[in-house]
Amino acid sequence: MAGSIGPRAYSIMVELFKNPSFNWIGAKKYFIFVTIVLLVLGAISVQLRGFNLGVDFSGGTVLTVRFNMPRTAEEIRSILSSSAEIDTSKVTIQSDISKPKEMLIRAPELGNEAEKRIDETKRAIIRALQRLNPSGESSAGKVNINTIDAEGIEQELRQVDPQGINQQNFPGAHPYRQIGDQVVQFRDKDQKGFIQDILNLQNAQLNVTNAGFSLDINRMRGALLSRFYADKIDLNLAGTAEIENALSRIDPLGIAGQANAGETYGKASEAIAKYRTGSDGVINSLNEIEVRDVSPDLLAKMDAYFLTGSWAVVSADVVGPQVGEDLRNRAIYVTLAALAGMLVYVAFRFEWIYGVAAVMAVFHDVMITLGLFSLLRQEIDLTVVAALLTLVGYSMNDTIVVFDRIRENLRLRRRDSLVQITNDAINQTLSRTIIAAGLTFISVVAILVFGGEVLRGFSLALTIGIIIGTYSSIAVASPMMLWWEYLTGGTAGRGKSAAPRGQQVRTERTAARV
Repeated sequence: MAGSIGPRAYSIMVELFKNPSFNWIGAKKYFIFVTIVLLVLGAISVQLRGFNLGVDFSGGTVLTVRFNMPRTAEEIRSILSSSAEIDTSKVTIQSDISKPKEMLIRAPELGNEAEKRIDETKRAIIRALQRLNPSGESSAGKVNINTIDAEGIEQELRQVDPQGINQQNFPGAHPYRQIGDQVVQFRDKDQKGFIQDILNLQNAQLNVTNAGFSLDINRMRGALLSRFYADKIDLNLAGTAEIENALSRIDPLGIAGQANAGETYGKASEAIAKYRTGSDGVINSLNEIEVRDVSPDLLAKMDAYFLTGSWAVVSADVVGPQVGEDLRNRAIYVTLAALAGMLVYVAFRFEWIYGVAAVMAVFHDVMITLGLFSLLRQEIDLTVVAALLTLVGYSMNDTIVVFDRIRENLRLRRRDSLVQITNDAINQTLSRTIIAAGLTFISVVAILVFGGEVLRGFSLALTIGIIIGTYSSIAVASPMMLWWEYLTGGTAGRGKSAAPRGQQVRTERTAARV
């Protein structure tokens, strides 16, 4: 039929190599050398340097921060590096091309007691980013005294420990918690809910009871001044409850004591939070807030106590050390389970030695990929585990294609040695292997180059894995199967064109089974 393309023509169109006759099995010594070198280098790197585990496995904080204008990762890293609390070499900052105003910040937990200070990293990042807000350098690294509660003040004081009492136990409330309660009392009562100047804290009455030591007032006030600043409350950073609490204690409408005061401020807080969500997470100014439950009179009076900063935390996820360890173990179990399942399938579909050889080849791919990740200090997170599982399936598929061709050749060429049959099977499937690997390789390289930081680990693992997986399908799986057959006196023979009679019988039995 005119215009039709028959099977033979199609085969020629996609054939890269015409009757290749490479002696792959003859070069097995070189392949073994390359494999050993890669595995040893990876093992040495893992032993000396370990893995650069991401937040998913090591524990830490993941913040999604949205700005009122596009920012670069370098700009944000520079701001974070100005904080002595943050080691930016361990912080990953990822931007999203589809969301130019949004940044994903991943950081490990700070300090040695992550369980007790699980959100310390989040607070440190927020303090550092204060430089982008109207208060600028005066607020950098500090917390707004008008937005914090007594527990938060206690945590901040524990960070600097001005009295040197963090390791001591007390029968009642911790002295730093007592100070926190007194500061909040001073703000809410004496300062009518809002401290205009942080120096006003010097007028607060501070003392501790049942502590067993004499409080150093000057040192304590110095610590408070170093950890806090006084400014308007940022509506982009405050939650609904914080906004309501601030409105209730400041009482800008002067309706305290009235029956509807709590309801009025509660509805206003919810409306502001809802409006912020609808405004891409960042309110640019108080004037733009036009909602039913926030009257113009309230907005006008809020201007003296509230402002809108240049960024907001859209989401904050914390992975504790125990959760990270559990995720790490589950990732290992999932990978091993995938290998075990494939071993059973290939052993059932072919022979058990084929299954062992295929699984060992895939295991070899995973080990080399992880070793290279250790050498490159590339972060390993859940996306990398997903890539490794993808690699397991991809490499196994390539290996099965070769083994299937070996099985077909065994039926047709029973007088040939298994070495020759295996070598020919690799050559016969070479075009298919190169085309499939090449097209996939182009795709993952494109993701690696243009996908950004979010997909870098995933795409890099696949880029390395495709190269190593294609190599192992040719140079690891088949030689390993041949080695076992030779060791057990099977059909591998000594590379002659015709196998001895005993080997022919075994070949026929093998062909009958498969």
